[in-house]
Amino acid sequence: MNYETQTSTTVDPGAAASARTKAMLVHLYTASTMVVLMVSTAFLLNNQLTAALFTMLLSIVIDATDGSLARRFKVKQHVPEYDGRTMDDIIDYVSYVFLPAIFMLKAQMLLEPAIIFCCLPLIASAFGFSRVDAKLDADGFFVGFPSYWNIVIGYFYLTGSPPWLNTLIIVFLTALVFVPTRYIYITRFPRLRRAHLAGATLSGITMLAALFVGGDLRLTLVLISLIYPVIYTVYSLILDRRARRAVR
Repeated sequence: MNYETQTSTTVDPGAAASARTKAMLVHLYTASTMVVLMVSTAFLLNNQLTAALFTMLLSIVIDATDGSLARRFKVKQHVPEYDGRTMDDIIDYVSYVFLPAIFMLKAQMLLEPAIIFCCLPLIASAFGFSRVDAKLDADGFFVGFPSYWNIVIGYFYLTGSPPWLNTLIIVFLTALVFVPTRYIYITRFPRLRRAHLAGATLSGITMLAALFVGGDLRLTLVLISLIYPVIYTVYSLILDRRARRAVR
């Protein structure tokens, strides 16, 4: 007669509670972006445009780091009742799309009727965020212009570009949201990830620094901050072209 010995796996309640607490703190870290955005909104309503833009851009730090924390602390496993991706999309729409549109309106960055042009990124990004293949996590790409409207309006503000040019750029980028071109998803892209993160970090730091200086120094910092976005765009287009050729 054969006897099968079953071994039961015991779970340490203390360890499980600790893991769940850490996972919940990651969700709280992500949700805290809304506090930063509320502060940015308060600055905006008081016509403190530089402070509003600074806090708006600062919120990108949370967005850039919460994903790695979620994977490290296994948030999906320990807090399965909350969907981090849904929370992230909601917050990103406010941070990257809605608040930048309000900023453009408040700062009078667009041609009249400005309210119409402000609505273009709002509508386009609503489609962009709901696209089922908006994020190709396995390959490390976004599909369509990834709604970096906060970065766009940052450069409008720093360069003092005229409303007619800003409006043309907004219309052009709105159209690109619907064009299925692949753009690098920096935190998920498998190749040269550290180099991309370093480039994006340096670009962000110099852009934030440019907010608090003027004249030639501001222009110099803006040009430095643009180096990585240009590399990012060109490299994304090259990779997208290669991907399209591979499918043929």
